[in-house]
Amino acid sequence: MSIAACASTENAAEGPRPQAVVDPYSRDNTCTAGDSGQSDAEPADRLTQLSHTAGDLLLVNGIAPGPQVAVDGQLSSDQAADRASTVPGDASITEALWVAAIPPEADLDPVRDTQEYYASQARRISTFEVTEDNLGQMLGPNWSSVIDVVENFARGGYENDVEQVRDAPPMRAADSAASRAQLRTASVDAGLESQWETALSIVPIYFQSCDLSSNVAGHDVDLSSSVLAEVLAADAVAAAFTTSFIPAEMVEPLARGLQVALGADPSSAADGGLTKDYDPNEILSPEDVELMEAEEPSLEGP
Repeated sequence: MSIAACASTENAAEGPRPQAVVDPYSRDNTCTAGDSGQSDAEPADRLTQLSHTAGDLLLVNGIAPGPQVAVDGQLSSDQAADRASTVPGDASITEALWVAAIPPEADLDPVRDTQEYYASQARRISTFEVTEDNLGQMLGPNWSSVIDVVENFARGGYENDVEQVRDAPPMRAADSAASRAQLRTASVDAGLESQWETALSIVPIYFQSCDLSSNVAGHDVDLSSSVLAEVLAADAVAAAFTTSFIPAEMVEPLARGLQVALGADPSSAADGGLTKDYDPNEILSPEDVELMEAEEPSLEGP
């Protein structure tokens, strides 16, 4: 049974009922190539409009916890974000903001009160306002640089970016993983832990949804290059996040890998000591790494 819209806006009531997606995992507006210049709106205004449109889609169609359980044209929140997006990358940014800023409805449980819980989330999304002030509160003082990086890697389209990474020369400093960990520690010390986590979460939201979308479409995407592309994007977001309060000599090497991979800084590819190596665990959160290590203890013993 569809989850009925528990609230509606005037625009949602007047607008036509959108058609159900053919492929529930399709992320066409998020993962295909586009141009950030196609919208003249400032990021805060653009992300606000995306939220309002996505919320209206959820209220009109009904909301489901995920596309695999949607019926009768229901949409999940990530589907709605994709369909409402006009600039590649914006949907992933907005989804990260929703997680950070929209609290669960008091006294509602997503398992016990599934319909009411998710309908309340749809209402909150439909009225979600993004301002420059709360972008700073959720993405840190360099939020505009973070958004620029996301637009940079999303603009070319997921599959094209993965191909570029696959074909690029070595582009990553060997100590990048340790450098990113140092930047995280410095951000935590600066009182910006939650902002760091929100900003960095944009990257897996984008890559995991785009990888799934490509897989179900039957496209042949090189997994190793996809993970490397995600690692490079995480490096670049970390650099953008800390650019105003960390010495440039620590930040710039992390930003450079993505630039080389996307062809924006070909001169750096001639630098010695660069690599395409990475640790797959780099794309996991510290909590996920800790959980994984607890579930799979070393065979070597203590």
